[in-house]
Amino acid sequence: MGGGRGGVTCESIPDVVLAKIFALLPSSQIASSCALVCKAWRDCTYDATLWSELCEGSGLRGIDAMRCLGGWKGLFGSVYGINLVATPHFERIHYLEADRLKHQSLRPWEPKHRLIIDRICSVDESDEEPHSYGYWATEGGSVFQRGGGDGVLRELPPVDCCPCPAAADKPVMATSWDWGKVQQYIGLQTFSNKFLDLSPPMMFSIWYAGKTSAPSVFKAQVILRDELKNIIFCWESGELETADNTWKQVKHIIQKYPPGLRSVVVKAAGMSIKHSGGFHGAKFTAVKLQFVPLNEVPLHIDEPMPKKFSQF
Repeated sequence: MGGGRGGVTCESIPDVVLAKIFALLPSSQIASSCALVCKAWRDCTYDATLWSELCEGSGLRGIDAMRCLGGWKGLFGSVYGINLVATPHFERIHYLEADRLKHQSLRPWEPKHRLIIDRICSVDESDEEPHSYGYWATEGGSVFQRGGGDGVLRELPPVDCCPCPAAADKPVMATSWDWGKVQQYIGLQTFSNKFLDLSPPMMFSIWYAGKTSAPSVFKAQVILRDELKNIIFCWESGELETADNTWKQVKHIIQKYPPGLRSVVVKAAGMSIKHSGGFHGAKFTAVKLQFVPLNEVPLHIDEPMPKKFSQF
């Protein structure tokens, strides 16, 4: 069937068949590689049949598509195309922008975050804004609850460490001699409860590194909670040793958890294991949490790392 005048071409494959084939591929491949093959394939990547196939295969319904701009394709992008974590590089938010965000209504399938007074200090104190806000809460610390030890520190560029390959021009969080902990609340009130009760897989990732000649450790935690804020599932990375001036990524698929997911708390922490003062602990940045379509789960599974656990 491949050679002569009667052979099958890209244009001759029925749209319904193409949609079935494309639905087996990663969504990023559909939007990039497939759309560039020919006009017929490009048109198919915009077809509602394809995106309804992808959405319905993940437990999403027609009523969900009706709540979303862009129909089935818009629904797929709203659910699977966003990072649920706000300000993944710990950027501060000016109080005027924070005031606007407080009065902004959430769209369907948009996560809710808590705006709080920014307690993260900076290398240059003149950069600190007395009325700035952020989405990351700090835990413990010696000055105004700025994090364990001497607090947590926003660095740009990283001090005595190369830039993170995933975010070279973005801030990183530096920690000190005791566990410097930050956490973010993510509410899923605008998501369909029927979808959430199917326990859809989630991919969590974060980058961490050590300062030059400063041994340190890092850990991360993702807590899934129900409507009453009871914990239904908890994943922890365990204590991970950093490497001098080298960035590593923690990546994990969270799946097969009990139904009832309504909110998430993401935590990250680091500390020095040698110094007793200053910000010589682990650095981290580029935090990501997103829902993953079922057919793409195998693409995100990494080899397990050795773990040492301690109380978070």
